[in-house]
Amino acid sequence: MDPQQQVIAYYRRLESRLGYTLLLGGTRHFGWYPPGSEGLPMRVALRLMEDRLGRALDLPAGALVLDAGCGRGAVAVRMATTFGLRVEGVDILPGDIRSARRRAARRGTADRTRFQVMDYRRLRFPDGHFDGAYTMETLVHAPDSAAVLGELRRVLRPGGRLALFEYSMAPRQQLTARQRWVFDTIIAESAMHGLPGFVHGRFPALLHAAGFRDVTVEDVSERMLPMLRRLSQVFWVPYQLGRLLRVQRRLVNALAAVEAYRHRAVWRYNIVTAGKPHRSGVV
Repeated sequence: MDPQQQVIAYYRRLESRLGYTLLLGGTRHFGWYPPGSEGLPMRVALRLMEDRLGRALDLPAGALVLDAGCGRGAVAVRMATTFGLRVEGVDILPGDIRSARRRAARRGTADRTRFQVMDYRRLRFPDGHFDGAYTMETLVHAPDSAAVLGELRRVLRPGGRLALFEYSMAPRQQLTARQRWVFDTIIAESAMHGLPGFVHGRFPALLHAAGFRDVTVEDVSERMLPMLRRLSQVFWVPYQLGRLLRVQRRLVNALAAVEAYRHRAVWRYNIVTAGKPHRSGVV
């Protein structure tokens, strides 16, 4: 199956549709838990993670930003309502784009947010169109992350800001056989094509190769682990039933919640920021 079709198939799974809708209100990213706030409701933590994105972008109100992999539009709407940004959201699932437009209409941001079906590997925007761009746990689905980063750089104006909220993994040789099976299964069933290339410490090289500079990488795993712990508890019984029936691969979100929390020492959740140089050729 084509990599793009694998991503679409993952998000169209019944397990994915039910889990993201019932537990996260259609949002598809982790939440932010300040120290001492582990008991926050998940939906509050989700908004706090979106606010952390807005601060990472550090753009003035009115700036035009690309949401690369916007899903149902929750993050874009938050960027518009809380930070006053104008957002162009793109995604490969037509149903999600329709949902994003409805969300924007309900929240009164239709004049500041626009959503369209588009592959972030081949953006239909002119060079230098955006003041900023971001991915929120979506670059991990790219089979060629370097190509996507090149497109993001192209559509950013000189001096434009990039923020990536993405996972990274320990080198494969440091994983146990069980850990390799777990993460190979998650990668295959969740269409996380880019994750094998996101080795700890590699983001600066990836971004420099794409022509970005001023790269920062912050490991914020501790701030999102309370949500993963809660999800691992919610999915514990379904996962055990899946194992008993030998269908755990079909319940990949349950598998990921339980096993990723169990093996949390070998992966990280990162906030990566970078800038497009002001002058051509400066990296």
